Amino acid sequence: MRTDQARLARIVHGFRGQTIGVLGDYMLDELLRGEATRISPEAPVPVVLVGDPHAGEGFPGGAGNVAANIAALGGRPIPFGAIGKDESGERLRELLRARSIPGGTLVRDPTRVTPRKVRIVAHQHQLLRLDFENPTELSIRTSGLLARNCARWMGRLKALIVSDYRKGTVTTKLCQQVLASARQRRVPVFVDPKPEHPEICRKATLVTPNLREAEFMARVPLRDPHQLEIGGRRLLAELGCENLLITRGAEGMTLFESGGDVHEIRSVPRPVYDVTGAGDTVIAVLALAFTSGASMKEAAEIANLAGSRVVLKFGTAEISPQELLDAITRNDVDS
Repeated sequence: MRTDQARLARIVHGFRGQTIGVLGDYMLDELLRGEATRISPEAPVPVVLVGDPHAGEGFPGGAGNVAANIAALGGRPIPFGAIGKDESGERLRELLRARSIPGGTLVRDPTRVTPRKVRIVAHQHQLLRLDFENPTELSIRTSGLLARNCARWMGRLKALIVSDYRKGTVTTKLCQQVLASARQRRVPVFVDPKPEHPEICRKATLVTPNLREAEFMARVPLRDPHQLEIGGRRLLAELGCENLLITRGAEGMTLFESGGDVHEIRSVPRPVYDVTGAGDTVIAVLALAFTSGASMKEAAEIANLAGSRVVLKFGTAEISPQELLDAITRNDVDS
């Protein structure tokens, strides 16, 4: 093992026990498997034969997938979000408990609907996704409860992740309160944004848009190296964050630091099986690596390797420490 690989491996070993808060939209993901037997005579769509309609697999989705990835890697996630007092919310809490993730910091709001995504799969191909949701902003009461939960925990957090899926939890007001508390306690903040909410990125430690989101936020194309560098530097300045990491799929990642440095993180050539939840894995690893002593460039290198492994899995998936260590050992990283 080379010196740089040994260094990254030591960082991964440091993940265990790191307490990371995850504020965002918690959802229930379900996978319903069947067999596509024929084309319907009623319309040009496949008929999927499902033996047991109650045998769907369930997973924590959205911010829940971020928390699940932290737990799978040995960290200690603390979830902050609002869910409904409904069947989906209860099942989500059960799935989190099964992963040793405490649910007491989640606010159960009877006026909300817990978002639920059902993916219908045949022969390992997703045919259809059904979304059950009614996105609305938090009530004043629920927002206040969440802010107080975050404040009570802030002194014990090593980092805070904000995972925005535009389901109503990540409001500007709530983020202003929580991020002010994080800055006061010097807790690093990692934001996985939606372009419509750039204000939640202000003064964050790291913001992680994908290429499409970054183009929307920068209002310019970022398709060649020159455009990417000019637009990335501009977006970093406009957001007022310390670091900007643009994830670019098969092209890897580009890290912009407030000091002026720009780092290209090479992609790891792999057949992409399913990108569902890959961004959740990436931001979970970024926060864990940074709190374990990594530089931001080292954290991005480790997160890039984690993302390259999780896309080999089908559906909402997690990565284990051993899988990540294997990826470090078997793949070259930038020196």
